[in-house]
Amino acid sequence: MATVLPQHQAFDVSVDVQPQSGSKCFDDDGRLKRTGTVWTASAHIITAVIGSGVLSLAWATAQLGWVAGPAVMLLFAFVTYYTSTLLSFCYRTGDPVTGKRNYTYTDAVRSNLGGFKVKICGFVQYLNLFGVAIGYTIASSISMVAIKRSNCFHSSDGKDECHVNSNPYMIAFGIAEIIFSQIENFEQLWWLSIVAAVMSFTYSSIGLGLGIGKVAETGTIRGSMTGIDIGTVTETQKIWRSFQALGDIAFAYSYSLILIEIQDTVKSPPSEAKTMRKATLVSVSTTTLFYMLCGCMGYAAFGDASPGNLLTGFGFYNPYWLIDIANAAIVIHLVGAYQVFVQPLFAFVEKSAAEKFPDSQFISKNIKIQIPCVGLYNLNMFRLVWRTLFVITTTVISMILPFFNDVVGLLGALGFWPLTVYFPVEMYIVQKRIPKWSTKWLCLQTLSGACLIITIAAAAGSIAGGRLIADQGTTYISAFLQSQQSHSQLMEDNTAARNHIHSNPAFDISVMEGGSKFFDDDGRPKRTGNVMTASAHIITAVIGSGVLSLAWAIAQLGWVVGPVVMVMFSIVTYYTSCLLVACYRDPVTGNRNSTYSAAVKNHLGGFMYKVLGIVQRINLYGITIGYTITACISMVAIRKNACVHKHGEGKRCLINSNPYMIAFGVIEIILSQIPNFDKMAWLSTVAAIMSFTYSGIGLALGIAKVAEIKTIKGSLTGVTIGVQVTQTEKIWRIFQALGDIAFAYSFAIVLIEIEDTVKSPPSEAKTMKTASKISLSVTSIFYILCGCLGYAAFGDLAPGNLLTGTGFSNPSWLIDIANAAIVIHLIGAYQVFSQPFYAFVEKKAAQLYPDNHFITKDIEIMSYKLNRFKVVWRTLYVISTTLLSMIFPFFNGVVGFLGALGYWPMTIYFPVAMYIAQKQILKWSTRWVCLQVLCLSVLVIALLAAVGSIVGVMGDNKNQMLQHNQVFDVSVNMPPQGGSKCFDDDGRLKRTGTVWTASAHIITAVIGSGVLSLAWAIAQLGWVAGPAVMFLFSLVTYYTSTLLSACYRSGDSDTGKRNYTYMDAVQSNLGGVKVKICGYVQYLNLFGVAIGYTIASAISMMAIKRSNCFHKSGGKDPCHINSNPYMIAFGIAEIMFSQIPDFDQLWWLSIVAAVMSFTYSTIGLGLGIAKVAETGTIMGSMTGISIGTVSETEKMWRSFQALGDIAFAYSYSLILIEIQDTVRSPPSEAKTMKKATIISVAVTTLFYMLCGCMGYAAFGDLAPGNLLTGFGFYNPYWLLDIANVAIVVHLVGAYQVYCQPLFAFVEKAAAKKYPDSEFISRDIKIPVPGLGHCNLNLFRLVWRTAFVIVTTVISMLLPFFNDVVGLLGAVGFWPLTVYFPVEMYIAQKRIPKWSTRWLCLQILSVACLIITIAAAAGSIAGVISDLKTYKPFKTSY
Repeated sequence: MATVLPQHQAFDVSVDVQPQSGSKCFDDDGRLKRTGTVWTASAHIITAVIGSGVLSLAWATAQLGWVAGPAVMLLFAFVTYYTSTLLSFCYRTGDPVTGKRNYTYTDAVRSNLGGFKVKICGFVQYLNLFGVAIGYTIASSISMVAIKRSNCFHSSDGKDECHVNSNPYMIAFGIAEIIFSQIENFEQLWWLSIVAAVMSFTYSSIGLGLGIGKVAETGTIRGSMTGIDIGTVTETQKIWRSFQALGDIAFAYSYSLILIEIQDTVKSPPSEAKTMRKATLVSVSTTTLFYMLCGCMGYAAFGDASPGNLLTGFGFYNPYWLIDIANAAIVIHLVGAYQVFVQPLFAFVEKSAAEKFPDSQFISKNIKIQIPCVGLYNLNMFRLVWRTLFVITTTVISMILPFFNDVVGLLGALGFWPLTVYFPVEMYIVQKRIPKWSTKWLCLQTLSGACLIITIAAAAGSIAGGRLIADQGTTYISAFLQSQQSHSQLMEDNTAARNHIHSNPAFDISVMEGGSKFFDDDGRPKRTGNVMTASAHIITAVIGSGVLSLAWAIAQLGWVVGPVVMVMFSIVTYYTSCLLVACYRDPVTGNRNSTYSAAVKNHLGGFMYKVLGIVQRINLYGITIGYTITACISMVAIRKNACVHKHGEGKRCLINSNPYMIAFGVIEIILSQIPNFDKMAWLSTVAAIMSFTYSGIGLALGIAKVAEIKTIKGSLTGVTIGVQVTQTEKIWRIFQALGDIAFAYSFAIVLIEIEDTVKSPPSEAKTMKTASKISLSVTSIFYILCGCLGYAAFGDLAPGNLLTGTGFSNPSWLIDIANAAIVIHLIGAYQVFSQPFYAFVEKKAAQLYPDNHFITKDIEIMSYKLNRFKVVWRTLYVISTTLLSMIFPFFNGVVGFLGALGYWPMTIYFPVAMYIAQKQILKWSTRWVCLQVLCLSVLVIALLAAVGSIVGVMGDNKNQMLQHNQVFDVSVNMPPQGGSKCFDDDGRLKRTGTVWTASAHIITAVIGSGVLSLAWAIAQLGWVAGPAVMFLFSLVTYYTSTLLSACYRSGDSDTGKRNYTYMDAVQSNLGGVKVKICGYVQYLNLFGVAIGYTIASAISMMAIKRSNCFHKSGGKDPCHINSNPYMIAFGIAEIMFSQIPDFDQLWWLSIVAAVMSFTYSTIGLGLGIAKVAETGTIMGSMTGISIGTVSETEKMWRSFQALGDIAFAYSYSLILIEIQDTVRSPPSEAKTMKKATIISVAVTTLFYMLCGCMGYAAFGDLAPGNLLTGFGFYNPYWLLDIANVAIVVHLVGAYQVYCQPLFAFVEKAAAKKYPDSEFISRDIKIPVPGLGHCNLNLFRLVWRTAFVIVTTVISMLLPFFNDVVGLLGAVGFWPLTVYFPVEMYIAQKRIPKWSTRWLCLQILSVACLIITIAAAAGSIAGVISDLKTYKPFKTSY
């Protein structure tokens, strides 16, 4: 008998049955005897694995090349097999043979992990299953279309282009799935699964056979070692495609999400886990072999031109009948695979419904129907309706977004890490009780972390690389830019383009006239847009921040009028859009109107063109004001949410919005310097993604709220007169609601520009009518859902902005994500709408004052062209919109006013007037009268909406005046306390550091610029001594660091007095003169590190400039560059960052720097591996650089200097105590630091070994002093640029990590010496928008600025990277890493003199001293050598 579970267990699809003892008919859980075997389980897995993903593997291999492609495939196979075996252990909880069964993946997560992770798992799993169903629908329709096209090509001998609409085939597939979805459960699917498995082998074998046949026919194995060449694609496209290829391969291995369900069909004994391990091995081995063959043979056959879908991208044309068989097999396979994947989702929804409504006969009652040859069938009405609706939904979405390759890559990326790696690893750790920090635990977490990075990269590649988003975004932006140019300017541009082509003998202008294969009839390159791309552009333009006010709008109108008005607006918008798209071409000449402005000028004349310009630009200006207000409200909401979460619901959190508007304005001032629309593709794409994110969250929260309260709120007529509003307010609010809805449908401004991206035939107007119908249907459904669900959730109290009006307060983190998405979207949207205004003013100014250098002349700064007029004008523009936003910060009123102002002229009047002029409709004819009535009706509505919005603004202004000075202050001044919730035992604010933050700080300090000189160091020592010395240094560093961490507290290791700095520890444990010596050495070393980092960053910045110069000149220009400007630039950045008060506030900079250090180290490592693979030789020798290449003396000095370079790479002990002082307790800080040290030293040593050895293997004795800037590598130059940018970003952070102790020492000493000096002790509170208050200390400002200036000047005097690195390593290693830790440890632990332990520690110290002296001597010799040819401040490279 089923038991009803608690309400919070949202993702439970298991059924608890009264247990019966195992028998002939029943298993140990009381269910019917399971009958599955190794072979049925293998068939299910193969059905799930060998799916449509196999068809994209040739394309994926083409992106990665012959080396990386198969290697990545094999790696995914190993990971999938290993994590699947971990997951199979989790089928039973407790005993692997008799323990409680987990019937679903979610059940396994609940039994092993529990809590919130169950909901996350359920959400990810079912979202992924839903996505897979969409992907399979798309793939099957493509195969059916391919059969049709193949036969069409054959019958027309290739003369007919054979355009085929995919929608009927998707509908046919959907009908088949509706029928098959009525199969009750997984176990009854076995026959369909086996048929599907046979079909998957069929088409895979045909694809493989055709690949082999193609290779045999051409006699050539195509492709290259590194995949598709840069040139065929751009550098950026290469990166995104490589990432997308990872997603495609991940998708090909996505089956873990149904593995538990498959395991639940298996009989026992033997144990289910044992059977599943065998089944997994069989199926993964089989599929990997197939994948390797299919992917590699496809790549060998087509090389870089491999299609995204091998059998439908027309990689093969003949034999066409065999292609048809293969595609038919794909369709049959996908019919079964669809069911295999969606059964868990069906089961979840049906069980939830049965639990929620146990007495509903619609849900629970089965009707028995006799089916001939099959027997009785239990028809359940709820199952019939729900499963049918599910299939219809997936089919409709597939018709809207039919992009196979991009969807496949995105699904693979999103599903692989959480379901295939993360949850199986976490469950296995819990079930097997693997101790934290044990070797096995670390290995499993490393695997999980690595797969997460791959998943993020693959998802990014699928989003950015696909036409689904990136191409559409770019085309939309280009189109929008064109909308702001005059028609005459466009004609001039076309004429210039034609003249250029005429002057080039390689082109024949005749191919352009009248259209050709490459050019359209207006001489432009062939347009490629279609119904789906145009629909996507419109949806991107329509769904914006307007969606957030729709719940409020419906609340004013009620359940009857609200949805009706929304539908009416959508119908009117669709009708006038159809009129507008008919104006794209001149009816007489057929000439195109590429922009809205050009269409108005052509049909209505010059005066109306000017009127349009005024209306359009006022609207654009108003929209930027609205976006500033909205962004600020979202930022305030995040802050307010944090306040409520921290202080409780009863706390009144009043926050001043002005600092947030100023912050938004500052960001927009910076982004406004982006020269034009064409450079904004990335920003627009990000903004589009964010708009879907927050809209989706708002919709989901509305559904959740209705489900939670189990009541649909609201009334038929909206807000009640006399309760919420007066009669007058009701009227004005209704009018304002009309404006809000109008704002949500404002997209006509870019419709002509979108039409200009569409190919023909069919005619552009026909395509755009279809696109308008699709997109407005989708957005109207979305709007009605968002608005109605928001109203259903809050009723008459629905807020003006659903996400910021505290409509929702929980889950707070999800609300914050949504508001952050709004802010990011609006940052981009502001620029999208402002750029046309910028371009208009700048063009007019240039025309009026062509000789004014202030307007026309560009100043080049660091390769960026700066125009002073642009800077001033755009800054003033942003300031003006920010000030107006601060004066009128009323979201709802402004949105309504903007909707009213822009909707009538742009969406109704001009389209109607142009259509009448174009079609020459007679005055007072029926059609003319109807169009004018429509126009006047909407004008009246627009005027009423505008008035209502103005009244709303006036009402809001009164409320603002009442609350003008009510701002929320969260600062607290309290005296020091003992350990408490807010304070540690020393009275300081609670420390929050963990093992991971400490590890990040250490890795930031350790993996620094030193890694770049390791190849050179190993080249001096050779294959034997080099790695041995590196390993020795790592052991010494780790050991002495553990000694040092024990000295953080004096006395008791848990409660003793804290030593906040390295010097404090020395003073507590050693005292006397040693404290001063330690201070001098430590701070001198820190000072030196700052100099070394300044030099290293300047060299990297120059390397970027030189790399681009070499690439541009083809290696002919020596590209000499002065390093001084780059050192100065680095110094300016450090002056700003040096104002961060202390170490604890540096965590974010430290983590960014740590990520960057891994980035450039990994690139260096990758380039080394690639170089070795390219040359096929491991260079170098056992003893290092040969005597003869250098003299015997030079060999000796260089070997010593190499020791210094390696020592420098491990220099972080001097800040270890400071890092330890950021760590929370319990557990004790020493314990945490030991763990952090072992993690970070192990990670960095592995990196060092790989980077140093691979660099030496690649270059041998010629390994450069700086691997990435000494031009060891020249290509790919873009990758070197990324690496060098990462070095600079890392060094910006590392500089601060090292200098903070020195800053703190000087400031503390000054405060002690001059306690009454306000210049030293007084802090000035300065509000920083979004961050709270910043405490500005004048002494800190002056002293830290002077420090940075001094280090910068010295770096300009002595810019010798390798020698300085070696000297710093030598000077700092022995005293700070070895001597003082050893001495303090001896003193603290009171180790007797001449005891064995004492002797061992002293021998270690003396040995390291000798190495230090030798290394220092070698580095000084190098500096002296460099100084012989050096001129101060005149260094160039």
